[in-house]
Amino acid sequence: RPMRSSSLRVPKSYHHKPSGQDVVILRDASGKRRSVFLGLHGTPAAARRYREVIAAHLAGEPVLAVRESRRMPASDWPSVGHLCAAYLLHAGRYYRDADGKPTGEVTHATIAFRLLLQLHRDTPTDRVTIRDLLNVRQALVDLREQHEHGRSAPNGLSRRTINDRMARIKRLFRWGVEQGSVPGAVWHEVSALRGLPKGRSGVHDNPPVEAVPWPLVASVLLHLVPTVRAAVEVQWWSGMRPAEVLAMTRRQLDTSGETWLYKLARHKGTWRGKERIVALGPKAQAVLRPLLRLEPDAPLFSARTAYAEFLAAKRKQRQSPPTRQTRERDARRTTAEPVAEFFSVDEYRRAIERACDRADVPRWSPHRLRHAAGTRIAREVGIEAARAALGHSDLSTTRRYAQGADVAIAADAAARLG
Repeated sequence: RPMRSSSLRVPKSYHHKPSGQDVVILRDASGKRRSVFLGLHGTPAAARRYREVIAAHLAGEPVLAVRESRRMPASDWPSVGHLCAAYLLHAGRYYRDADGKPTGEVTHATIAFRLLLQLHRDTPTDRVTIRDLLNVRQALVDLREQHEHGRSAPNGLSRRTINDRMARIKRLFRWGVEQGSVPGAVWHEVSALRGLPKGRSGVHDNPPVEAVPWPLVASVLLHLVPTVRAAVEVQWWSGMRPAEVLAMTRRQLDTSGETWLYKLARHKGTWRGKERIVALGPKAQAVLRPLLRLEPDAPLFSARTAYAEFLAAKRKQRQSPPTRQTRERDARRTTAEPVAEFFSVDEYRRAIERACDRADVPRWSPHRLRHAAGTRIAREVGIEAARAALGHSDLSTTRRYAQGADVAIAADAAARLG
């Protein structure tokens, strides 16, 4: 007699908090309860696996192995959780700049290890397989919400973000081999994991950063204080990174020749032993000349000066006569200096974004000024000149910055010869 629908009970999955996964409990042919782990809690992969398991179970197919699972012997190797904790302590001491300040590697590594710890925190390092890392990567692919830094990713993480996080996880196990915390055979296996190729696996690529056009820059310059405006103009003409232009001091500036040379004391490639010298032409010199200061180590683009210019502009825009409260407030603002005299890249970016809002134009980041300079130099002088100006060691890196130059050159050739 067919079974009535009211007597058919479909087991539901639940959140297994110790592992961070969804689990469904089924009974095998002998009537024993078996726990089937489905994947990371709340992900589409776990829901898909749940439907497959239930369909197989209702069809009478065995979901689990027939033989009894044996308890594995205790391992003398540390767990993945202990390995991650030891690596983060090492990263906090190792990844520091010339001033001894920690870099952002600890933060990035902590984010990269999050799903690995949820799935394999208690797994001994000698039992980690490439299949485990594939499951972690699939969980990253299925992730649709990210709450780091107050931002969300409804379309999922990009291919580059996923590959970067998996590269840090592989670096974790390589470091563990150096420290004697991971067997060499485990590293040999997990090192075979390749990055996600472009256009595959259902993950998206973020659009490339494009050069910002000069009309858009010119409309924003009117809404910037003079110090920030000068930094934008120097970056436009030189193609420097935002951090490089904000770190400029008179001691690092050689003004003896017709072309000024900016010899950076610290830059992105300092830890590799590379030297970074930026050549500054007449247009950049005209912007910098009024900013030269007697103090050799004072920033030419001072955050304190920009703050004073901001307060002066606010006072100039005030229409009502000043009161005692406003004079006391202005006095407090004048005496309260910013924490640091040097601009940070985030402060610089936020100042530009606020100016974009006041100019009622789309927001653009300061790094797009570097792309604009690379495109302009590559189009007018050549790709090799753009590589030298941008400070790249590899010409393939420069080509990413000068993609618009190829289109302009092709258009010019078509206009002349086509």
